[in-house]
Amino acid sequence: MKHRIAEKLLSCRRIAISSHVRPDADSIGSGLALALMLKELGKEVHYRNIDPAPHPLQQLPGYDMVEYRQVGPTPFDAVVLIEGATEERTGQKKLSSYFTINIDHHATSSHDAELNWVDPEAAAVGELIYELAGELGVEFTHDIAFNLYAAIASDTGSFRYSNTSYQSLAIAAELVLKGGFSPCDVGNLLFNSNPPEKIHMMTKVLSTLDFALDNRVAMIEFHRSFLAGMNLREIETEDIIAVARSVAGVQCLLFFKEIEDQLFRVSVRSRDHVSAQRIAQTFAGGGHHHAAGFFYHGDLERGKEEILTIIHQQIL
Repeated sequence: MKHRIAEKLLSCRRIAISSHVRPDADSIGSGLALALMLKELGKEVHYRNIDPAPHPLQQLPGYDMVEYRQVGPTPFDAVVLIEGATEERTGQKKLSSYFTINIDHHATSSHDAELNWVDPEAAAVGELIYELAGELGVEFTHDIAFNLYAAIASDTGSFRYSNTSYQSLAIAAELVLKGGFSPCDVGNLLFNSNPPEKIHMMTKVLSTLDFALDNRVAMIEFHRSFLAGMNLREIETEDIIAVARSVAGVQCLLFFKEIEDQLFRVSVRSRDHVSAQRIAQTFAGGGHHHAAGFFYHGDLERGKEEILTIIHQQIL
């Protein structure tokens, strides 16, 4: 499939790229790397997202090319969708008017595009864009390599998560060699650049920490009121989950993020045999075996009871 995608992109003159709503480091880093690669090939490239990325990611090389708008009605020869082939996932409307290319590593990804490259074995979409670079015959500049390394480092939790593979480490090493940057530079940008008010907000979220099922399940909550008086957005809470999931003995972590009254986005992280994906799919969500999510409509406490019942079936 990567060969067919490369052939299509090489035949195009005007190309649009879009990431999923609430973009993370993998989708943004991969999208920026691809945009820079295509520009290197002389293509006219437009990177259009609905949502801005969290503050640290706006420092990635080339981020200033991202426009917050719909892909349409501008004519394009192809639209590349990073981790999201549907209008719901991207927030982009009238995608059926374009030749679309879906590049994703989520097993639950839609195959609604004309060309779909979905590889659940890849730790990050950044790994797939790295492979695509070889098909396109582009050189790894500093900025391309930096963005791809950031994508992979983020989705592997700095190469600590269970999805980290030999391939992840090999690709990362080559990107550092060819890009001429220090891994520390990427680590500082992704993980060590929080403003003071974010730390204050994190303490509020972590103060809600609670346990269930013999301390094998941990739960934390984010409420919109936590952002009162702060220049932060709800998406800035995403990396808090890494702190809460580090508790010894916890096999599953639930992070309830209040979107609006009676509506929560639930992030699930798991270990060992517990499948976050199975939990999310029960509530019409999706993701990976150890990292998934879904939306829950209704009372928070009732939601916890329902979800814990599902988890208990796996932990027994």
